[in-house]
Amino acid sequence: MKKIILILIVILFSSSAFADHDKYKCSKKESILYGADKVLKDGEIIPLPSYTTMGLYNVLNEKYLLNPVTVTGYLAFPKGTNKAPVVIMTHGSGGAGSLFTNPYYVKARKNLLEAGIGVMLIDSFCNRGTKDTWRDQSKATMVSQAIDTMMAYQFIKSHPRSNGKIGTNGHSRGGTNSLLVADVKFTSKFLEGSNGFDAILPEAAECRMAGLFKNAELTKNTKMLYVHGEDDDLTLAKPCEEYVKNILAKEGQIEIDIKSGWGHDWHSPYKPQKVKAMVMPTCPANYVDDNGVVMGKLADLGLNKYKLFNSWEEYGEAAATEPKKTFKKMFKILKGEKCLKRGAHVGGNHGDEYMPQFINFFKKNLL
Repeated sequence: MKKIILILIVILFSSSAFADHDKYKCSKKESILYGADKVLKDGEIIPLPSYTTMGLYNVLNEKYLLNPVTVTGYLAFPKGTNKAPVVIMTHGSGGAGSLFTNPYYVKARKNLLEAGIGVMLIDSFCNRGTKDTWRDQSKATMVSQAIDTMMAYQFIKSHPRSNGKIGTNGHSRGGTNSLLVADVKFTSKFLEGSNGFDAILPEAAECRMAGLFKNAELTKNTKMLYVHGEDDDLTLAKPCEEYVKNILAKEGQIEIDIKSGWGHDWHSPYKPQKVKAMVMPTCPANYVDDNGVVMGKLADLGLNKYKLFNSWEEYGEAAATEPKKTFKKMFKILKGEKCLKRGAHVGGNHGDEYMPQFINFFKKNLL
């Protein structure tokens, strides 16, 4: 029996947590992806030097470099010796175990490899001391996961079997990650120029509370397909539809598909069910300006009403040196505003229906 327990705290955004995850070790010394190595048996474990930080402010001022960490990837190429493109698959709040235990992800990975596209799975949690974040989202920040994705990009770009074309996909927390790594202001801190991923497929992202750039600009070479369930009551579709429509991009770079009747975690193999997830549709929106500074009411509440910090500079320094502690401290705003609610639906069993669209997007833009 699959056990689903989902809790959202502050910003992000659960995906299903399968009981099968408990079979595999997860610690700072051993990623859960060693389980993938035993189950999938067709790739290699990759240590990825990365960094832990909080917020885009500390990416832009490069203070993310204060907190180095090594995370883990699992990389597989199609059979043979030919060079191939690669899709980086990022996980949600349930952790990286879902990427090799959820039947949908297992099938998606198999289909990509058979199409001639390599796949890298990334574990952004275990090496930072947590297996998942459904109990406490402050255990692993969203921006840290996006940095991991860029470190994976750099590794793949220089791999002898890579043909240089790279895509990425994620659902929920992973979907927001895909939006972060689509923005040229972010990617330019890790890559030269204004190009980035060739193909990006974000799904069911959280767009109001994730601290995304308000004035987003898509990397120049990227094709994006954004997908969200219209009935999603965990991460709402409308804010993301509006956000993606406003991304600065050339005509034809972005396609948006809002699925009628679909909810959150739609490709998991069970019908929608209600869980005691924490949702925050009325909380103050969290966006940042081009310098990474939090905008609007949320910033005013933190500095003036709740007096968590004396200045933005003080906040930025705390976020750089103690990201986890600062993240928890910021949660006092949402608790004080009493805008946190409980109850949302997950599931949908639409995996087989969605799979052709998923595969064809990457085949069209990477092959």
